[in-house]
Amino acid sequence: AALRHAIAGSEVRCVQRDRDRYGRIVAVCVAGGVQLNRHMVREGWAVALPQYSRDYVADEETARRDRRGLWAGKFDRPEEWRREHRRR
Repeated sequence: AALRHAIAGSEVRCVQRDRDRYGRIVAVCVAGGVQLNRHMVREGWAVALPQYSRDYVADEETARRDRRGLWAGKFDRPEEWRREHRRR
């Protein structure tokens, strides 16, 4: 719903920047002049991945400080959750 609202009927354009180590496309997507990657992180609906890029770290810090989205309550970053739930 958050992404649908950000797009609001605009055309979405994505530009491939890279491929990750699994061969997945890494892209920047824009709709209606809004960079969707940044928007989702800044609003707290996605996390920055500083091990791959520092592009969205400040946006995540803003979301955390303002307790937006996932940061409004208790939230474990995916890597923290995986570490705590490894098969033993």
